Amino acid sequence: MKKIILIIFIGFCCCTPKRNVAGVNELKNDTIQIADTTINVLFQSDSIKKYSLKMKKFFIYTEPSQVATDWVLPFNIPDRSDLKMVSIISDFGTYRSGHVKGHRHSGIDIIPIGIKDTVFVYPISNGRVCLIRPSAPNKTVIIKHKLENGTVIYSSYIHLKDIFVENGQEVNPNTKIGILYTRDEALTYKGDYDHLHLEIKKRIDDYCCASWLCMSQEELMDYFENPKIFLQNSLNKKLN
Repeated sequence: MKKIILIIFIGFCCCTPKRNVAGVNELKNDTIQIADTTINVLFQSDSIKKYSLKMKKFFIYTEPSQVATDWVLPFNIPDRSDLKMVSIISDFGTYRSGHVKGHRHSGIDIIPIGIKDTVFVYPISNGRVCLIRPSAPNKTVIIKHKLENGTVIYSSYIHLKDIFVENGQEVNPNTKIGILYTRDEALTYKGDYDHLHLEIKKRIDDYCCASWLCMSQEELMDYFENPKIFLQNSLNKKLN
């Protein structure tokens, strides 16, 4: 009887999840538990799975306090509900030869029409900052948005010269989150970075690396929505 009890006790101990140095419980069902909240890790390619481990340090788990209902363009322009006020330089899903050759463009590259020098960037709706990547020329801010139906989406703003917000900060469409490069500043990085790369993310378990590692249209659509279509459907409207 004593031997049976000992075996049961050992088996119970082996099933207890181990806590890593970051205070995160790694569970067998690929769910990462952080402070009584969960991030579901869905299927990922080997490259995204590997690189997401490096990007995770820029992310914090946070919840917006307000529901995002009104959606606008990310620039201080006369009419932030008119898509004709911005120029789309590069569209969603196109083949890319830079960074990781052959990946699909995960967002749209846009600039406001009529503004040539100082271009500030603003959130497209209420939300909370959940990721800041400080690496130039790809400095990134990702904002988490809570929808009326209880689901969440994320808007990502890439190629910021300077970032004015912090992780966990509550933001609204009037919050300055960053500023874009000028043409001359972008050329110092030997690239065309004088635009905003805007993404609408469906999931956050890649943290931000799916932006340059989606190698097929199918994989792209697992992580992102087409921002142009999203804006066409939601500008100055409620997104249910």
